[in-house]
Amino acid sequence: MTSRPITPEAWRPRGISNLEPNAWTALRQTGSTSVVAGPGAGKSEFLAQRAAYLLETGLCKAPKQILAISFKADAAANLAARVRKRCPPELAERFTSITFDAFTKSLVDRFLAAIPQHWRPTRPYEIGFPSRRMVIDELNSIRGLAQPAWQARIAAFAPDRFEAVNVGGHRLAVEVPQLLTTAEEFAIYHWLHRQLFGTEMSKLTFVTLNRLAELIVRANPKIARALRMTYPYVFVDEFQDTSFAQYDFLLSTFGQGGTAVTAVGDHKQRIMGWAGARQDAFERFEADFGAQRVNLLFNFRSSPELVRIQHFVAQTLDPQSPQIQSQAASQLDSDVVQVWKSSSTVAEGQRLAQWIAADMAARQKQPRDYVLLVRQRPDQFEEELQPRFAAVGLSLRNESRTIGRTNVQDLMVDEAASIALAALRLATGQRSAAAWSTLSSAVYAIRGADEDNELLRDRADRDIQDFLGRLRQDIRDETPSTELAVEITQRIFEFLDVAAIKSTFSAYTRNDLLEVMIEGISLHLQQAASETANWPDCIDRFVGMNDIPLMTVHKSKGLEYDTVFFVGLDDQSWWSHTPGNPEGIATFFVALSRAKQRAVFLFCEHRGARRQIADLYQMLTDAGVEEVDVN
Repeated sequence: MTSRPITPEAWRPRGISNLEPNAWTALRQTGSTSVVAGPGAGKSEFLAQRAAYLLETGLCKAPKQILAISFKADAAANLAARVRKRCPPELAERFTSITFDAFTKSLVDRFLAAIPQHWRPTRPYEIGFPSRRMVIDELNSIRGLAQPAWQARIAAFAPDRFEAVNVGGHRLAVEVPQLLTTAEEFAIYHWLHRQLFGTEMSKLTFVTLNRLAELIVRANPKIARALRMTYPYVFVDEFQDTSFAQYDFLLSTFGQGGTAVTAVGDHKQRIMGWAGARQDAFERFEADFGAQRVNLLFNFRSSPELVRIQHFVAQTLDPQSPQIQSQAASQLDSDVVQVWKSSSTVAEGQRLAQWIAADMAARQKQPRDYVLLVRQRPDQFEEELQPRFAAVGLSLRNESRTIGRTNVQDLMVDEAASIALAALRLATGQRSAAAWSTLSSAVYAIRGADEDNELLRDRADRDIQDFLGRLRQDIRDETPSTELAVEITQRIFEFLDVAAIKSTFSAYTRNDLLEVMIEGISLHLQQAASETANWPDCIDRFVGMNDIPLMTVHKSKGLEYDTVFFVGLDDQSWWSHTPGNPEGIATFFVALSRAKQRAVFLFCEHRGARRQIADLYQMLTDAGVEEVDVN
């Protein structure tokens, strides 16, 4: 059944009561728009509503699509899920939500033959993740090949930024390079040549894949036109994190007119400079795309007192930062933001664990209402704090912990993992409408059973029930074990059909992400099975239901918690910070803005001093934040 278009004037938001006035302005823009959305502004919800508006009014006419580009897989999956809730299925299927890296890689895989021969990688190729040591060694090797006049310049390249900034900001020549005229050109050429042709199989980084994708659209106007015709509307989330290579790809592909690009983000949360994010992404976008800037002014996450303190930090980053209006009710009368000072890590850990246990009991909160944020080295903090938490009956979970070739956090938001988890819940006897909806919707999509095809859907339902019945019968009387965890994972994905999943879900097209996630699901389920005695507990262990999350500030982007603890606010953890450094202040701002009701910053004298980060503490002092001795 095809939905009739709604007139733009008659369209109303889906699933929410209304939008703030500035969000209405941005939503109705016909051209490119720069939407500055601070913490708690509801960026994902705004993009989902704009998608619904464009699809339901027919402004994005079939078969044209909306392309949404995110930086993290969980953000892409979350946005896709929101649109599916807001739109009828036949409209939602024209919304493609994917990460930058997955999109550019898919273009390279699809149009590899269109890459000029002198830049064309092998098919297949490997993905490389060079370490800092490998970059240093490679630059030293390149320097040895260079003429003496260029060697000092090559030696001066920063290994942490060379690929992201130098390679990422350099366009590949369509024709065979005849003459390398600078040390930078020489180094970039040999860096790329080694990846492409240094071994029997090319080993490419994602920066190189971005450069190759940009070359494809620049060297092949027909491909560029086809992309613009397919995607007349493009969304880019977390735009402040756009790297040189990503921005240049966006400009070459969609900057020629005919595509309305909506860039959403917050320059005050620019914390990816270390990874090559442009410092001027919004300014360049507005100039190159003729985009109009719109500021969203509501914060739906944080209480009024938290928003007041956030504004002190925001003004340090941007003196023109507008006053944001909190739309969240306050649940606390006092102690909304504090600094806890201790003399030892033992005293700090004990106080933290005991306080959380008491607050959970007093306010009827769950473990995942809290989060521990650190600047770096979460493994070290986990090792240090876990015994203190165990002593009061609490458990920590390091969301950055590696599982095979992925990590806990990425696994928990992966679409295939969500489908497998739904199947496991149902097979172990849980009665869950949400789990059935997740599993059946996936199977319908895999089998092409749209809502009008009742015959195919009935057949799919019977197959699902038969599969779950057999699996339930085989594991009903069995306690969880590592061997059974391996078998269950295999059987679930045999039923779903790996090849069919890849052809159905765009995130898994032409890459090995699905294999990575299946491996991670199996390993994580094995670990959970080895620690539990029954299937309900095993599933809770798998999802971390009873664990308090511990993660880096960078991993916390886009998340929110009732209470945030920032552990390790000292010179040791912040060794690279210099007074007034915008990226350091932005990291501090991101941590503070994850909180809905309370934020606590922890300083332990045993870990280090706080002279280097005195400016961060001064901001809190200026905002009237109390410091409490917790020894």
